[in-house]
Amino acid sequence: MTDTVVDPQFAALNNLGLMYAKGQGVTQNFAEALRCYQLAAEHGLAAAQSNLAVMYSSGQGVDQNYHQAHLFYRAAALQGLACAQCNLATMYVNGDGVGPDLHEALKWYQAAADQGDTTAHVNLGVMYANGEGVTQDYEKALAYYQRGADLGDPQAQYGLGVMCANGHGLARDMQLACHWYTLAAEREHPQAQFNLGVLYSSGDELPLDYPKAVDWYERAAALGESSAQYNLGVMFGTAHGVPKNTEKSLQYYLAAAHQGNAAAQYNLGLMYANGIDIEQDEAAAMTWYRLAAEQGDAMAQCHLGVMLANGQGGVASNSEALQWMKSAADQGEPLALYNLGLMYQAGGNSEPDHESALDCFRQAACQGQADAQVALGWMYAKGQAVLQDYVRAHMWFNLAAAHAHENACDGRDFVSALMPPAQIAQAQEMARSCKQNNYHGFD
Repeated sequence: MTDTVVDPQFAALNNLGLMYAKGQGVTQNFAEALRCYQLAAEHGLAAAQSNLAVMYSSGQGVDQNYHQAHLFYRAAALQGLACAQCNLATMYVNGDGVGPDLHEALKWYQAAADQGDTTAHVNLGVMYANGEGVTQDYEKALAYYQRGADLGDPQAQYGLGVMCANGHGLARDMQLACHWYTLAAEREHPQAQFNLGVLYSSGDELPLDYPKAVDWYERAAALGESSAQYNLGVMFGTAHGVPKNTEKSLQYYLAAAHQGNAAAQYNLGLMYANGIDIEQDEAAAMTWYRLAAEQGDAMAQCHLGVMLANGQGGVASNSEALQWMKSAADQGEPLALYNLGLMYQAGGNSEPDHESALDCFRQAACQGQADAQVALGWMYAKGQAVLQDYVRAHMWFNLAAAHAHENACDGRDFVSALMPPAQIAQAQEMARSCKQNNYHGFD
């Protein structure tokens, strides 16, 4: 990597390109900026080559072309321009204009870092912290983050905060994490602001301080941090650490939901479906449930399945309801497993499938889902898809009764009348053992 001697006039031409690109002292004109950069770049000026790469990678005044951006960044990087080396490394990380190559990325980040490039220090810290393209090495990650943090880089300060909070490369220290998060947050780093909100609202080794939590959440929310917007929606909606404010809650949920936050979309679906603090609107509920469901939110998939099965929101589809319920059940969601069991029992558009229902009820029951425990109890009581077993039926009814399930006692009374005292005692002991062993071995 060597510097090329360039006529000063081409440096001036590059500066003129910058003025046109930024509209400084002249009318902004990307075409003129491109022309100036190209002339200077053709004569080997690294800064102009880098500026051309920026235009091609961003599609600024020219059709976006990552391949061209890569060529110009590389030309500038080979001349030793640190910012070009760093940007070239990032292209190798993302696979923009070239196949992903973490080995090349490491090489160019290192070259830029050796010249003191702050961003390169931060990105090397990320690579070593996560073991991306290198053997995970927390000590090296800390060293690179520290160099970036000492130069005032908020991303490096945030990275140090994360490592302190997780105890990576050093003893877990939430006070020190808070220190680094605060430095980054004061430089408007939204994730650091969000993390401070979490620290102050959870009391994790720091005193609970809801006003500080809300302040940091609001600053992060203003920068578009959707998790902060969601948490504010929860806090104002449930009066958690703040006075209840339905209007603010809805405002923050909507802001997060429009950014694709699945949890906010699900909560909006719940609010509209049940008329919680707003007028009930089943069509709106389905819209928000569907958006969250499409992102894989299991509870949204479950509720959407229920609405489709019941024809709520003006739409009914047993086949689509079954599809969403299966998606949620595949994630182990107990309510979805229970509902899927009911759907298999009912049959819908096909014959009832009691074996599949039994399997779903078992999985949900072993997660403590009381409705499924009652349903499973009745299957054992009736010998449906399983050998009739009053003892096991009594056990499941008993476990559901412990959750104050209103129908569990009826089932238990029914089978108790058919059982001798010894079997009832056996069932009660099985229920105790089942609970003590967290359902293991009782499915």
